[in-house]
Amino acid sequence: MVAVYIRKDGEVCLSLLAKEPKVRKKDRGTCGAKTRRGTKCQAPPVWDKDNDVAKNGRCKLHGGKSTGARTEKGREAIRESNRRRAKVKQASSGEQNIERMGESV
Repeated sequence: MVAVYIRKDGEVCLSLLAKEPKVRKKDRGTCGAKTRRGTKCQAPPVWDKDNDVAKNGRCKLHGGKSTGARTEKGREAIRESNRRRAKVKQASSGEQNIERMGESV
């Protein structure tokens, strides 16, 4: 398929190897995830340049960038991070309970 492009400077370009015309950035759509304010996210989705399609329809802030750890070493690092965060949270919530008990006495 032959694709015809008009560049920003006005020059017309032909692409003989294009499978389909490339999707313009303004026609790519938006993330659409629900934000804290209750509105839809207006950020563009993460784009696969090789296939010229959205990877999963979400922006990098709402799940379009990472697919999670793939190796056992990476998964173990995430588990350890979660354990550390849980300990910190548990310790801080215990301190708050002690403070509350002291105020009521």
